[in-house]
Amino acid sequence: MKSFRARAIAIGLAGLLGCAAAASGSAGAASPTVAASAEVLPSGFTDTLVATVPSPTAMAPTPDGRILVTDQTGKLRVIKNGALLRKPALNISTKVCSNIERGLLGVAADPKFVTNGYVYVYYTFKKFVGCKILSTKVPVNRVSRFTMVGDTIDPLTEKILIDNIPNFGGNHNAGFVAFGHDGKLYVSVGDGGCDYTGATGCAGGNGASRLNNVLLGKVLRINPGGGIPADNPFTGTGTARCNKGTIASGMKCQETYMHGFRNPFRFALDPNAAGTRMFVNDVGQDTWEEIDAAVKGADYGWNVREGHCALASTTDCGPPPIGMTNPIFDYSHTTGCDAITGGAFVPAGVWGATYASGYLYADFICDQVFLLSPDGSGGYTSTSFATGLAPGGPVALLFAPHGATTSLYYTTYANGGEVHVIDQA
Repeated sequence: MKSFRARAIAIGLAGLLGCAAAASGSAGAASPTVAASAEVLPSGFTDTLVATVPSPTAMAPTPDGRILVTDQTGKLRVIKNGALLRKPALNISTKVCSNIERGLLGVAADPKFVTNGYVYVYYTFKKFVGCKILSTKVPVNRVSRFTMVGDTIDPLTEKILIDNIPNFGGNHNAGFVAFGHDGKLYVSVGDGGCDYTGATGCAGGNGASRLNNVLLGKVLRINPGGGIPADNPFTGTGTARCNKGTIASGMKCQETYMHGFRNPFRFALDPNAAGTRMFVNDVGQDTWEEIDAAVKGADYGWNVREGHCALASTTDCGPPPIGMTNPIFDYSHTTGCDAITGGAFVPAGVWGATYASGYLYADFICDQVFLLSPDGSGGYTSTSFATGLAPGGPVALLFAPHGATTSLYYTTYANGGEVHVIDQA
C-alpha cells in the first residue's frame, strides 16, 4: 500500500489512493504542483467556512435551496439559509459501519423532490454483529430511499433499492449517488479492497472488478423506484438483477452501466449538457489516477489497466486492449498529490470565459483543486485552481445556490470536518 495510508486512516478515509499530480499521458497536460503552505485562490475569489460537520463525505442540493451533507458516521445534516441546522435530518448511526472508509457515503435528492420528498443514500450496513475487516461475515453496502418531510426524515420510511454489496477490505466502497438529466439514478461502487471470493487478493491483485456477476468496481444505473431502465447495456438473456446480492457466475448484473473501476469515489454530471454527460474520478493504486468519460457499457480496465497504461507501468502504455477504454485524462504519482476525490463541472455563465467548459477536480492528499479544460485538440489541460487548502480535503465538490449566485461548495476533513464555499467576487 502507499506511504500515506496511515495518515489517511487517521483522517478517516483510509484508501482513497490517488493523485492529481502529473501530466496526462494521453493529453499532454501540465503537471500541478504540491500545495503551498497557505491557501491561494485565483484573483477575485474568496473561501468562506459555512458549517462544521464531522467527517463530511458528500453533499446534494434540494430544489428549494437546502444542501444535504452526509456525515460518515451515519447522520444526514441540512444547511438551510446558509446555516447548519442543529438537529440531523436523519440518524442511522446504529446501523452503519463507519470504520476504515465505510459509512454514510452518498446522498441525492429526487428530481421530483418538491412533490415526493425522496432522498437517496448510500451507506455501509452493519449486517452482522460488529464491523470486522476480512471476516467471513462482513458489512455490506446498500442504496436506500427515504422520505423527507420538512427538515426531518423518518428512518422507518426506508426502502432498500440495492443491497448486499460485499466489502471485505473495508476500503474502496465508492458510494456516490446522483441523478442524470435522463431521470435515472447513478451509483458508484468500488472493488471492495480485497476479492470477496478469496480467489485473487487485495489491492492490485483484486480481480472483483473483472467479474460481471457482482456490483463491485462498477457504476450502476437504476430507475428512481429501483427498477432497471430498458436501455441499460446488460439486459435479456444471460443477465439478472443483483439488487439483493451476487448472482451465478457467468451472468451479468442488469444494474451495471459501466465497469472496470477500482474506486470511482466521485463522479460529476454536466449541468451544461443536453443529455447525461458524466466524468468519473477513479482512484488509482500506486502509479496513475484517472478521469473517465462515461460511455454506456464501457470497460475501463481495472485491474488489467491503471490510467492509460498496463497495471503499475509507466512505459507499457498506449492503445488499450480490445474492449477496454482509456481515460480522457490521467496523471502519475510523482509530486505528492495522491488521491483524486471530488469533481464538478462549472455551470455555464457562472465564472466567466476562463472557466467555461471546465471541470474541477480535487486531491485529498495535497489539498488542492485543479481545473481541467479542453485543449482544442481533443485532449485536456490541467491547471491549478486552489492550493494550500487545510490538510484533509477537499473530499466532495458541488456547485449550488449561495445567496443570489451559484458557488462552489466543498467538504473537508480538516479540523474534524467542515463545509466551505468558494465565491467569485
